[in-house]
Amino acid sequence: MTQSPDERLILGASTGGPVLIISGGFSPRRAGFRWLGSCLEDVGMHLGIRMSESGTVTTGVARELVTVLSKNVPAVEGIGARAGLSHQDLQDAAGMVSLASFTSMLEAAAYESGNTTLGLELGKEFRISALGPVSHLVRTARTLGDGLEKFIRFFGSVQTGTQTGLTVANGTARLTYSIADPAIRWRVQDAGLTLAVEYSMLSSLLGPSWMATGVDFEHLVADDLAFYRQHFSCPLRFGRRENALMFPARFLDVSLRDADENLHVRLEAELAQSIRSQATAFDLVQIIEAWVASSLCRSVVTDIEVAASDFGMSTRSFQRKLAAHDVSYFDIRNRVRAHIAKCMLTETRVPITSIALQLGYSETSAFSRGFKIMVGETPAEFRRRETLAA
Repeated sequence: MTQSPDERLILGASTGGPVLIISGGFSPRRAGFRWLGSCLEDVGMHLGIRMSESGTVTTGVARELVTVLSKNVPAVEGIGARAGLSHQDLQDAAGMVSLASFTSMLEAAAYESGNTTLGLELGKEFRISALGPVSHLVRTARTLGDGLEKFIRFFGSVQTGTQTGLTVANGTARLTYSIADPAIRWRVQDAGLTLAVEYSMLSSLLGPSWMATGVDFEHLVADDLAFYRQHFSCPLRFGRRENALMFPARFLDVSLRDADENLHVRLEAELAQSIRSQATAFDLVQIIEAWVASSLCRSVVTDIEVAASDFGMSTRSFQRKLAAHDVSYFDIRNRVRAHIAKCMLTETRVPITSIALQLGYSETSAFSRGFKIMVGETPAEFRRRETLAA
């Protein structure tokens, strides 16, 4: 295939492997990667996500989100605990947490604060260094194009269950981002956060001369269009296939001021080893646990019929699939409820009645009975003991 001078072969990536994208009018070609539309018979999910593609994010990124949330939305108490993330979970420097829990914190905080652009606002304050070694890898690259290639190649060291890519066509570069994890039910705030972080990263690398020429969002436009326009100051498109930042392709050839070849090579080798060692495959039960946790964080219905529908199955097929793992949906939901309850009882002062409501119980007495069956003591007894032990 012959390329015109304005067509570039750029790297894209997903959890499943590399994605080679030829832009400039040709259709994407993919190497070592199955289309999301292909159905995995052994899982039965309509989105066809492999188990290794269930989303995770580093504890460093999750910790940074909790920090900026606490600073900007103090009224949302114990948001990490509500998503099933304890302080201990977030202290593991090399750990990964569920992407569903991460996005749920964002969505719940936005919903309860009435701020539909919260993710975008937090992204402006998010420290790029919280992305970990990949941020240093980008900064030490020779050119912006080299840096973004490595950013995409090693994005899995920061977050999995997503697709990222960079294409060039007709003088415009397009940096794309999309969540591929079926357990992620709400994605609007994550899209705003991610694009704002990437926007800030490009601004820090290129200085005031850099500008975006367009921004795409997967979600539909709402009443907050004016704020989006104020932040990006360029044409915006909503309801697109993926989230993306567009900018003049000439910036890809700009030399970076912190380029350091020796350090860059060392960082690349360390990141490659890190990704090999952290490769964690979530099984179906863990994916459903993440789905339940994200739903409870948003205080939405977690009935089995809703879960089965979201995973592209009939209720009967969903039950059979779980039976093959020797577990029932209600066992999973009760286990997640108990875990979130323990986090909230230990790390927040939220009243027990409020915890019961968030976890989907119609009565506090039902919550207390269920908790005692799972944990061995009532919520009040558990909180009292944990308070004395602290």
